Amino acid sequence: MSLNLDAFVSVPVSNELYAEFARRFPGGVSSVLEQVAQDFLDRTAEDFAAREPRAQGIYWEALFLPEGTQIRTKHYGEFKVAEIAGGEIMWEEESYPSMSQLARAMRGDTSNNAWKVLEIKRPSDAKWQPADFLRR
Repeated sequence: MSLNLDAFVSVPVSNELYAEFARRFPGGVSSVLEQVAQDFLDRTAEDFAAREPRAQGIYWEALFLPEGTQIRTKHYGEFKVAEIAGGEIMWEEESYPSMSQLARAMRGDTSNNAWKVLEIKRPSDAKWQPADFLRR
């Protein structure tokens, strides 16, 4: 059996530490060190996740809209465009607490189903998509 040396990295440890591992585990120093490292990663996963920067954006029910997402509607032949910025829904320099309130404001304070009247274009999208299509 030949080892693929490209599948390993070399991590320097002191001679004393390696010698103690070799004395206690003569048949597999590297496998013990790998198990210890994996155990450490498993035990600290939640701590790391808490420090990891989260993606900026908002959730509209189960739909995540990342920072830079544009939201538009057409009202009396004119497109009105809002954007997700700083974790908020922004339109005409005002923040809106919900998509339904945004749709209402963009469409002349009329009652609307935001899922039906809004289109979404996330930073990764090539084209606008109906909000109702994205919620499925």
